[in-house]
Amino acid sequence: MGLDVSGGVRLIYQIDETKLKPEQKPQIPDYMENIISIMKNRASKSLGVAEANVFQKGTDQVVIELPGATDADLAKKTLGTSASVKFYDASTVVTKNKPYLNYSDLPSTDIGGESVVPFMYLGKEIMPHQPEYDDMIKSWGDPIVQGAEVTSAQPRQEGAGANYVPTMSFGGDGPAKMEAWSRKYQFEGEKLATVLDGEVISIAPLEAGAIISDEAEINGTFKVDYVKQLCSLISSGALPVDLINIRSEKLDPTIGKFAFQQLVTAGLIAFGVISLFLIIYYGFPGFVAFLALMLYMLFTLAALKFSGATFSLAAIAGFVLSVGMAVDANILVFERFREEMKNGRTLMTALDLGFRRALPAIVDSNACTIITSLVLAMLNTGAVKGFAITLIMGVAISLFTAVSVTRSLLFFFVGSGMVTNVKWFAIDRQWFKKSFEAGAEPLRVVEKANKWFWISGLTILVGVPFAFMGGFKLNVEFRGGTEIQYTLPASTAIDQKTIASNLATAGFRDANLKFGTDSTGGRLLYITLEDTPLLKGLKDAEVEAEIAQKGGFVGTPVGMSEIGSEVQQESIQIAVESVCLSSVLIVLYLAFRFGISVGGFAQGMRFAIAAIGALIHDILVVFFTAAIVGFFMHWEISQLFITAMLTIIGFSVHDTIVIFDRMRENLRRAANVEDFGHLMDRSITQSFARSINTSMTVIVTLIILVAFGTATVDLKFFCVAMLVGIVSGTYSSIYNASPILYLWDKAIVARKGAQFGLVGMALAEHAKNRIVAPHLATSPVPSAPTATPAGPTSPAAPGQRSYGQVKRRANQVQQSQRRLDDEP
Repeated sequence: MGLDVSGGVRLIYQIDETKLKPEQKPQIPDYMENIISIMKNRASKSLGVAEANVFQKGTDQVVIELPGATDADLAKKTLGTSASVKFYDASTVVTKNKPYLNYSDLPSTDIGGESVVPFMYLGKEIMPHQPEYDDMIKSWGDPIVQGAEVTSAQPRQEGAGANYVPTMSFGGDGPAKMEAWSRKYQFEGEKLATVLDGEVISIAPLEAGAIISDEAEINGTFKVDYVKQLCSLISSGALPVDLINIRSEKLDPTIGKFAFQQLVTAGLIAFGVISLFLIIYYGFPGFVAFLALMLYMLFTLAALKFSGATFSLAAIAGFVLSVGMAVDANILVFERFREEMKNGRTLMTALDLGFRRALPAIVDSNACTIITSLVLAMLNTGAVKGFAITLIMGVAISLFTAVSVTRSLLFFFVGSGMVTNVKWFAIDRQWFKKSFEAGAEPLRVVEKANKWFWISGLTILVGVPFAFMGGFKLNVEFRGGTEIQYTLPASTAIDQKTIASNLATAGFRDANLKFGTDSTGGRLLYITLEDTPLLKGLKDAEVEAEIAQKGGFVGTPVGMSEIGSEVQQESIQIAVESVCLSSVLIVLYLAFRFGISVGGFAQGMRFAIAAIGALIHDILVVFFTAAIVGFFMHWEISQLFITAMLTIIGFSVHDTIVIFDRMRENLRRAANVEDFGHLMDRSITQSFARSINTSMTVIVTLIILVAFGTATVDLKFFCVAMLVGIVSGTYSSIYNASPILYLWDKAIVARKGAQFGLVGMALAEHAKNRIVAPHLATSPVPSAPTATPAGPTSPAAPGQRSYGQVKRRANQVQQSQRRLDDEP
């Protein structure tokens, strides 16, 4: 389970390149391998987290996830320290023989549970990490022994009391270096300073006549826990370079478990609703699809389990969403099967053609979803990557279950004679009977392009004023700073405005607050704060208490995230790159796929650009919906919201492909008597039910998730954005993408002539095929023996081909590089 389900601490560290020498920078890949190994040892030995997840992000970052950990401060202190103990000749510190030097050491003091040594400099006390303190350490020159030369450490009890001291062992060149230094100063009282992470933890004069070689003891008074932790860290290995903590998160398990239960409940409800729809609307094929859907769920869960995927809340939501998307292929096949049956095909032939002729749309639409998910997986980590991987696996497995499992089961039941009654296949069951009966006039869509564009424009314009009224709220990932989550008792009467006013009075002027619901019926309060000096130097627990006190409320902190400027800039960069890269890849893919059938890449670009035009509409609708929701609900744009945008990109194009694929098929059968506008309207009408039903299953799933399955605000916003985007995508696929393609083609015809329009080019392609393979147009079908399908299928009516004849014809078409879809 992901940390947002099980609870725990997540930290991200970045190599501090400002402290690297030029010759060290090429060694960063080697350093990263060492850092990951050391972090795993520290998490296991020093923090006691057996199942820590440590992995590299980018070229210079490492992510550490600690399931079950509750103390983020301890984790940061343990993992963030270099544990590189350095022994210096404190050459600028006063000794008996050198009372004239600038610095003098003071008795050690306890700071945050650690023993450190302050100094006096020009009459002023200086403490660790002050500029003067750092300058003092620099004045000592290079360390005598450091890093890997300190091979191990053991705590040793001093005397009969409870005082423990660390004993260090040296290796490599360490013993020789330390012996040379101690021999040089063995009678001069020179002081040896022990420095850890820029803090002097011990300083003492070398005893007269003493020679240090392969072992040294750090003098001082230390707490037992500190000594044991320090020795454990040193034994785990010193980091080869300094690290910067750029992000930290602490997540409470109670919220995650509640959210997990809600998601599972929503998933079961969605599965039940979708299964009922399939069975009621499609009859026996729907029942077979229900069986395939159960197998899909089992296959996907098994694949996720064996791949080691992390079940974060976003990944689980992605799995639930994929259940709604998994029936897309089945719906496309079943609608095409119905159409073939109404054209007089036999049952077995209609099934075969239904699968064959739906396959291009299935492959193309799923490919676009996989493209956007791959971009998400490559550029992101954590919850976003988990969602993307889940969706990729889901789409791939759904393609297998629909094309292979459903097909095999249907052919078995029909071919074996177990199911032969056509009434079981619900051929005449549809939403809009009169409008879509055979011979009816097609819907008039493309001729009313201006009307649909006005509706689209008004839909976008509704949200524009809210964008200028501060509706866009960026979460901590995009603005940097701190986000804290509190649970408030159900009886808490304080409102959002009062807390925001109290925080503003205390100096936190740009705080954003939003509310959610927890498992006890109480309220969850999310407070996002920009990076501010008011919180500098405070531990997590102190920050949580400070904000609650300044906000004037009583609450229990259950989560906290801190984001540095590096992560903020990276989040923005990834969001922009993801959207741009996904759009470019989809354009290229669609241009190539449609260009194969319609005259080449340039003509394929017409379809691609029309699809992107509709896609821009969907992105703007969702974008300005975020402004409306942000204005009224204070919900924030997060990486999950960007994930929703990218998923919408894939799904919006998915719906457009269903329609464009039918246009491509109809273009291959174009006749001189039909203009492009009528052909497009006919294609839209033929695909209308498929578009509605494929979108409806996902829309119903998202409605159920929003209503029952989203305990966290970010997850709810993700599902709301997806819902708005898919509704918009369904509309734009029909009423934007098609009119854009129609107007573009109309403009080309008016400027260059009919032969340059898509219909003209399709007719030219027909003529070319007749010249290349004239026997297809003139020769009768060979009189070879025909294969009769198993089972009680009715014989072909006069003028129709039987199933075996379709098979023979397919072989001839393959030889002439034509598709089965070209046949009437």
